[in-house]
Amino acid sequence: MTKRWNYLWVMIVLAGCSLAAWGQIDPIPNVAIQPLPLPGGDIIPGYGLFHQFVPGPPGQIPPFDPPGADPHGLTNFKGIAAMGYGLGPATDGHGNPYAVITDIRVYQGYYVGGEAVDPVNSAGYSKSAPAYGTFVEI
Repeated sequence: MTKRWNYLWVMIVLAGCSLAAWGQIDPIPNVAIQPLPLPGGDIIPGYGLFHQFVPGPPGQIPPFDPPGADPHGLTNFKGIAAMGYGLGPATDGHGNPYAVITDIRVYQGYYVGGEAVDPVNSAGYSKSAPAYGTFVEI
């Protein structure tokens, strides 16, 4: 019986180690040290986990996070963040009206990200490294 429990614990640990890989983002071209996304965020119906918080006033639709929520999508980040929401009417090529909502975020500062040890032969192996950068999310 204890042998089965040992195998179960090994499987749980292996499954837990693979969770971090699901949160990775596609590499940003020309950035040697890739930033890491927030290890959490909001769940958006039809999309799933979105590594971002959407702070705003309470009681609105869509529901917002409290105003003190983390405004950027990077973990291990120290710097300045600015964000803005835009809302306005739009019309497509067939004359159909739409309400367009934009979420624009800009941040600049220091972060700890992942640096490829050997980009050609590393099979994704990286080490933690400090960096400075400016990021824009639209």
